[in-house]
Amino acid sequence: MNKEKKKSTLVEQHALKRLEKVEENQRKAYEKKQNDFPWKQITMGLLFGIILLLMLIQMIVK
Repeated sequence: MNKEKKKSTLVEQHALKRLEKVEENQRKAYEKKQNDFPWKQITMGLLFGIILLLMLIQMIVK
């Protein structure tokens, strides 16, 4: 019985270590990455500006 208890505890220890590694890897995946340049904001701003410009041109041409 002692051997069975030791084996289960070793298995449990191994499982807990593996679980800690998996949780650590998952936490890394959710960390916010630093973007040096706000490409999304600039792209959205340009699209908004183009749409406004087209609307103004359409109003003037009529």
